[in-house]
Amino acid sequence: MRYPAIRLIVVVSLSLVLAWPAGGQAMRCGSRLISEGDPRDKVLNECGPPTSVEEWEEERYDWFDRFPPSSRYREFERYGNAYRVKIHVRVEVWTYNRGPSRFMEQVRLENGVVRRIFSGGYGY
Repeated sequence: MRYPAIRLIVVVSLSLVLAWPAGGQAMRCGSRLISEGDPRDKVLNECGPPTSVEEWEEERYDWFDRFPPSSRYREFERYGNAYRVKIHVRVEVWTYNRGPSRFMEQVRLENGVVRRIFSGGYGY
């Protein structure tokens, strides 16, 4: 072994990368943690009301390889060997501005569930 220190650095770096949580951001509100999959009410209770809210509705398609469940969908289309169902998704983006010394954080909610958390620039 000619370079044991380099091998050690590579092994430690690789293990840290593999141990890093895959996907999903989180947002801290005081001592509480908000993460993807949390309901809208939890975010509101833990973080308080947002500084600003943007709302809109999107149309998307759910795809099924077999007949879609009739309890959830009344209308569907046959699309090749699959079925597609048009769904409406209510999207809200909540922005939390915590002042000029901290980053602004945005929470994207789809149908009342946190789907994505991301940070912006410094607040104002």
